[in-house]
Amino acid sequence: MSEPTREPGRAVAWLGLAVIAGVALSAAGSAEAQRIVMVIDPPSVETNRFWATSGDFGLEPSHQPLIGQNPETGEYDSSGLAREWEHNEDFTTWTFRLHEDAEFHFDWGPVTAADVVHSYELHTADDSTLIGIALLRGAELEVIDDHTVAFHLPEPRPNYLFANAGRGSLHIYSKAQFDAEGLEGYDTRPAGTGELRYVERVVGRGVVFEKVENHWSGEDARYDELDLRFVQEASTKLALLLSGEAHVVVLPRELHQDAIDAGMEIVSSTGPAMQTAWLFNGQYTLPDDDVLNPDLPWLDVRVREAINRAIDREALIDVLYDGRAEPLVQFAMDPRHEGWNQDIADRFEEMYGFDPERAKALLEEAGYPDSFADPVIPILSTALAGNPEFGTMAELMQVFMDEIGLQTEVRELDWAGLASLRRAREAHLTHPMRNAPVRPTEVGIDAYFSSFGRPFNVYEDPEVDALVAEYKQTLDPEGRDRLAQEIFRLLFENYASVPIAAVAADVAINPEHVAGWTFPGVTSAGISHFHLVEPAN
Repeated sequence: MSEPTREPGRAVAWLGLAVIAGVALSAAGSAEAQRIVMVIDPPSVETNRFWATSGDFGLEPSHQPLIGQNPETGEYDSSGLAREWEHNEDFTTWTFRLHEDAEFHFDWGPVTAADVVHSYELHTADDSTLIGIALLRGAELEVIDDHTVAFHLPEPRPNYLFANAGRGSLHIYSKAQFDAEGLEGYDTRPAGTGELRYVERVVGRGVVFEKVENHWSGEDARYDELDLRFVQEASTKLALLLSGEAHVVVLPRELHQDAIDAGMEIVSSTGPAMQTAWLFNGQYTLPDDDVLNPDLPWLDVRVREAINRAIDREALIDVLYDGRAEPLVQFAMDPRHEGWNQDIADRFEEMYGFDPERAKALLEEAGYPDSFADPVIPILSTALAGNPEFGTMAELMQVFMDEIGLQTEVRELDWAGLASLRRAREAHLTHPMRNAPVRPTEVGIDAYFSSFGRPFNVYEDPEVDALVAEYKQTLDPEGRDRLAQEIFRLLFENYASVPIAAVAADVAINPEHVAGWTFPGVTSAGISHFHLVEPAN
């Protein structure tokens, strides 16, 4: 067995979370209850049942996973529901020991191993719509005692903590509440365990939370109430911020300067929060695949290369992220994780550099458009919490594609609709995607580029799949690194995606109401550690 983790203590110089003061809060602040108003993008589905979403549901301030993460470094720590954990030598068993004093809101009792088993069953059931749930599934759970539970896995999973931490594939719900009230209890007033507890959800508006006095962790929220509002329109978000009605807002970066000019400030996550890319969905090329659609233009590698060479990434990053992002070399590859391939980085300009004339020549070589029964490239325009730039990204991608002679069509679809199409393996379109938080290499490859990520993956190739199968069974660090590098080389040379940028999570704050917010960018939406908002007054 590996050495158990050390419990790092909760008193880490937390800087507070900025955010949300209510409509009635005066510009000068209030000596009474401190109410923070935060405006974010709407979640994919407005529900209190996390497993019925694609990975965001608006209850992150009140519900916790097993594993916590340091607000400054993002490193795994004991600020979640598990105080320590360990694994066996081949990573097929992970054992978690719960905080004995952790308890559910609304007097639903202590958190026990039975709650973990109950929550696992809900989240991994056949009707779960969570993206990335494959890493969590397949375990047999063993209750060792009231506060210890073991996950026995069918194969080695060195990255299993990822699914139990900020990525949040598993939030812990109260079994006692379920036994007494059923799912309706979760819909009405779900009991979480975090420093903020649920007050109400108003569909189409948002969720309200209140501070838990004397929280079991020893860390109380720095303010009294959080009003988390869901707003899609960028102009409306900016207006709410500038009027003083909202105090923390997730804004498209193209509007950051407007906010700064009005006296607002930008707060960024302490580390890179996500990678963004444009994906060619439906690249299923395994010989026995029954959904192969040879008429999709982007199944021709020359079309995929042409689209990559049509993209002026410097201009794209300037418009989407106000220039405050780094160009991405290969989607799912990150220098902090195994498989970083410097050769790919060195060849990027040669193979992916902006070259519209070469792009046009590639399309001519491919016989585009005459060689394709349907030459139209569908471009999805969608919205996703934490990614307000996706709509603009779709518009710019259409401009770049049109300029090299591709026929395009913009289709509007919400994220839940896209998830349904991907689940049915019928997403015959191109669309924006984020890798958020930046996944461990194996998790990212599974999610997007191998059959192990079915049904949500976008690319399947026999050579890559064979390498992924070997990689997943390899525990030697050098061997894993070598195999991951080779996988990324194949993906890179086959233009499997359109890599765009590595981006921090940013929020705009009103400094009259919010003094600061330290968060590491380790969740799907980028923001986390809501209890650490530091009011200015």
